[in-house]
Amino acid sequence: MDTTEESGGTYYYHGHVNVSAGELFDLIFIEQMADALGVTTEAAVTVLIGQPFIPVSGKLSAATNTPGTSIASIISRRLLKDARFPFGLKPSAPMGKFSKLKMVPTTKIATFIGRWIPFIGYAQLITIMYTVSKRTREKYNVIARPKDRIQWTSF
Repeated sequence: MDTTEESGGTYYYHGHVNVSAGELFDLIFIEQMADALGVTTEAAVTVLIGQPFIPVSGKLSAATNTPGTSIASIISRRLLKDARFPFGLKPSAPMGKFSKLKMVPTTKIATFIGRWIPFIGYAQLITIMYTVSKRTREKYNVIARPKDRIQWTSF
């Protein structure tokens, strides 16, 4: 048998025998996700290093803001020290948890970078999931019988 065949209403895919249409889709999705993991490493890291899990004592307004600080914030503050945006620019950066997210202006470059890093990771993860879903649909529709094919219009 080839790596992809159908017999008796079921599929054979990369050593998996008697695979239903739904199971075939799942196998292809897992395969496509595994292929994309090299890219998701960076996305996962940027999300994780931006999470405020390092406790900080004496932080002002800890009840309304995030209670700790992140690795990204610590590293950017060490590298950029007290560097500020020129000409008095105060770009806004997200602060707080998703439920209480607010945009706060800052003049410090390190603060701006530290606050935006996890959102860059979220954007990467969304892009990767979109790409994996699209590739899964395309490969599945090539392999599946016409009655089992998926017609998603969003991508």
